[in-house]
Amino acid sequence: MLDFDELRQKLNNADSQVKKNIGHLGTMAKDAERVSLVAKNAHIIITDIDRKFEQATKLTKIDISFLFLAIALQVVRQYFFTNFEERQDHNDAAKDAKGKEEKKFGKETKDEKIERMNAKHKWYHPSIKEVTFNPVPFDQTTGLEGIGGAFEHRAKTPGHDAILGYIFGTANIATATLTVWTMQSFHVKYGNIGTKRKPKVTNNAEIHKIFNHLIKRLTEEEDGKIITGISLFREAMHLKSDIGSKVSLPVPIVTTFSPDFAKEIAKFGIDAANLETVGKQAIYAGLINTVIAMIHRLIYEKNGAGDLLQYEVRTRKILTYSNIVASASNLLVVAIWSLVGAINENNDTVKKALRYLDIGGLLITVYRIVTDTKFISKIKQEFLEKEFYNAVMGDDFDF
Repeated sequence: MLDFDELRQKLNNADSQVKKNIGHLGTMAKDAERVSLVAKNAHIIITDIDRKFEQATKLTKIDISFLFLAIALQVVRQYFFTNFEERQDHNDAAKDAKGKEEKKFGKETKDEKIERMNAKHKWYHPSIKEVTFNPVPFDQTTGLEGIGGAFEHRAKTPGHDAILGYIFGTANIATATLTVWTMQSFHVKYGNIGTKRKPKVTNNAEIHKIFNHLIKRLTEEEDGKIITGISLFREAMHLKSDIGSKVSLPVPIVTTFSPDFAKEIAKFGIDAANLETVGKQAIYAGLINTVIAMIHRLIYEKNGAGDLLQYEVRTRKILTYSNIVASASNLLVVAIWSLVGAINENNDTVKKALRYLDIGGLLITVYRIVTDTKFISKIKQEFLEKEFYNAVMGDDFDF
């Protein structure tokens, strides 16, 4: 039997569903219309979002103060703290090193010198007096072929390496030996004071015995630590003296596989002294950037707050702009100064100008441009995607 109540209920439900579906269709139509409108005006929307991002990351008055501070610090660094220093003559540099050693160990009397020179020497086992006052053994070339010349012997003896020298040079001083880049080693004989003979390379030594004797003296003998300490100090003084001289030292490590290559690149100014200066320039420039970034982050709340990533964009803009301005001004000043010297045929002026060339700072500037541009582009893309999504999905976007 037909149940009219049940049928009526089904018809009511169907009617409700139809109305609901019609409502959904209306909503979908509105969404479609909105999406179509967004698509037609995409370039306007993107331009507006881009404007919003630039406004959100625009430098404030406080930011601009940080920018000028950063520029000032970089410029002061360039001309007063990290310029290429004028190099000393080799003999003058050696005298300075000798003076520092005498200040540390005292000056040897004539009688003491005669006693030291006449004393019997034991292979691998020099006395404290010998270690303290004998010329460093890896500076001796008499009796050894192929390493003559100021730069030549420095390039072919690891005792002159600005890094490895602290190992090989210290061991050579402590054992009165000389080691060359092929890892061959020799004993160095210091002449009798009466004959006034110069120190001479003589007799082959074995490199493993050099280090074995050094370790044995350091661990087993009472004066071992003293001898090792004196050797390390003299090595440091010797390297510092040679680096600051006009000939300087080869680029570290390179001499271990090709002394000739180290010699060739040194002709173009790529040596230990210039490498040290460029490294100092880069480190100081990076340090200034770090300090500025840290202080700028500390005033986040007082400097507009807002989105933290957008605030970091402002920080990076400060660093990038300041580095670009400092590097550009440095290149301009050096170029003009050098040009004036060249026009007047004054080589001294040109050389003096080039001493202030901030190569390390320029490298940091390039690094900042690459990394900061990449970071800012990433944040900007995320901002664009988020705002464009809101434009598509929302219903309050004003076209």
